[in-house]
Amino acid sequence: MFALLKKEWRLIFFGVLMTFASAPGQTFFISLFSGELRSTLGISHGEFGSYYSMGTLLSAAIVIWSGALIDKVDLRYFSVAILAGLVVGCFAISFSYAPLTLVLSIFLLRHFGQGLMFLTASTSVVRYIDADKGKASAVSGMGYSLSEAVMPKVVVIMLLAFGWRLSWQITAVALVAIVFPLTLWLLRGHTQRHDNYLENLHAPTNEREFTRKQWRRGEVLRDIRFYLFVPNIMAQTLLFTGFIFHQVHLVESKGWSLSLWTTYFAVYAGVAIAMKFVAGFLVDRYSATAMVPLHTVPLMLSLILLSASSEPWVALAFLVLLAMSSGLQNTIGTPFLAEQYGNQFLGSIKSMMSAVMVFVSALSPAAMGWMIDQGVTLEKQARMGAIYTAFTILLAFVGWRVSQRYQR
Repeated sequence: MFALLKKEWRLIFFGVLMTFASAPGQTFFISLFSGELRSTLGISHGEFGSYYSMGTLLSAAIVIWSGALIDKVDLRYFSVAILAGLVVGCFAISFSYAPLTLVLSIFLLRHFGQGLMFLTASTSVVRYIDADKGKASAVSGMGYSLSEAVMPKVVVIMLLAFGWRLSWQITAVALVAIVFPLTLWLLRGHTQRHDNYLENLHAPTNEREFTRKQWRRGEVLRDIRFYLFVPNIMAQTLLFTGFIFHQVHLVESKGWSLSLWTTYFAVYAGVAIAMKFVAGFLVDRYSATAMVPLHTVPLMLSLILLSASSEPWVALAFLVLLAMSSGLQNTIGTPFLAEQYGNQFLGSIKSMMSAVMVFVSALSPAAMGWMIDQGVTLEKQARMGAIYTAFTILLAFVGWRVSQRYQR
């Protein structure tokens, strides 16, 4: 690990910066403004969830095209462009007075923050650090966990001190003043790295990789393994997004303290970081594919626990179990695609996968919000989520067995 950091510290910390700075486009960040947004616009839980889903679905439709550009555009130009888009999104939501402007703002935040910034970080470190992709992915993904630990408290403080509109504007200014210059500095010398990557693209494989064939996106869509693994890979995004989007309602319905809940996110982040490192070493030792069926087991247990009790300790246990699955998924996702389908068209394949993830993350806020409006408790929704997760674990195990045959 130290040798890896010494050699590729600029690229790895670029990944950390991108995943940390993606916070304004992430559900855990936006949802903390839900009370103020619903009050200002006079909308219900279900309506807000629907508007959020509209913006997110628009992002999913476009990211298939925009995400694939990372295979063609210089990483420095691509990174600056998506940062600019996120800044515009932060300013746009601060001036939202109607549902239409809210939907457009959410689209910008989700597309450039949750979609492209995460795609850029994960694709870059796996593409250029192929031999140690597990550990590199683990370290770069640490930025997201750090933002989950820090930003909820920061948002609460900003809301109390400045109000919700000015809080978004401060966020935009911070991106311009801090993240822009750091990005350009960390990507100094990237041209040489990219040239080396192109030279070694078709180098002989090692015994742990499944294939050196460089799959195109259309070929992936015709591969049975994709459909066996995807339901499990998207379970964390589907269910985590839904429950965290409605976290204010969850905390209120359970009788928990919102202040204590946001404090628990620091524990959540610590567990997620630890699991990222564990997953990174396991990926490089075994494979990301072998980890896929196991990574949602903690998610299933968290939902079972949430459905069974409202005791205060359940809040912490729920977040800890979610963090375990989140840390595993954030590390294994892109290495899994590289193992199965190669690196040359990884951006294109990853953008397709991101579209799927963004699509399901758009469905859950609206669906769960509608069910809340219809009187379906979050406990019942948690039970349904646990059953779904158990089914996808079985599918992923079948996918792993099929992949074993491909390897032979």
